[in-house]
Amino acid sequence: MRPSPVLALVAVLAAAGCSAGGVNPAKLIEPKVSVRTIAVRNVGLAGGTLEVAFAFHNPNRFSLTGAGLTAALAIEGKKFGDVVLTSPFTLAGTDTTVVTVPLNFSWSGVGGAARSVLNSGAVNYGVDGSFTVKLPANAGDLAVPFTGSGMIPLLKP
Repeated sequence: MRPSPVLALVAVLAAAGCSAGGVNPAKLIEPKVSVRTIAVRNVGLAGGTLEVAFAFHNPNRFSLTGAGLTAALAIEGKKFGDVVLTSPFTLAGTDTTVVTVPLNFSWSGVGGAARSVLNSGAVNYGVDGSFTVKLPANAGDLAVPFTGSGMIPLLKP
């Protein structure tokens, strides 16, 4: 008996669905994110710029494309500002990728007490946000929320 062309097509499509490009979104393991470093880049009379380095760990065996990131950063319990990244980034499979995002702040927005915080060696931080991952095979986007807190050295120029 000769195999049916329909069965052959189903077998080909099933095999294609098992490749990295046809990942079942339900089986995707969500990447984890944490803050790796916070660095002071410049400080002026009106405010300054911090660089926040986010470490994304992708536990999947295939690369993912990050499509965006938004997060609110607090230092010593005071909101410093929001970071927004709209350019794409690649998360290598079974690896950690560091993505650095600038955060501009104003002294009027963070208060005068923040100046002393920026002169310290380490700070307590809190971050609350989400990032978007493009799913393989045009399966759409996945929004991954994250929160984190801890103490981290404050890097200075």
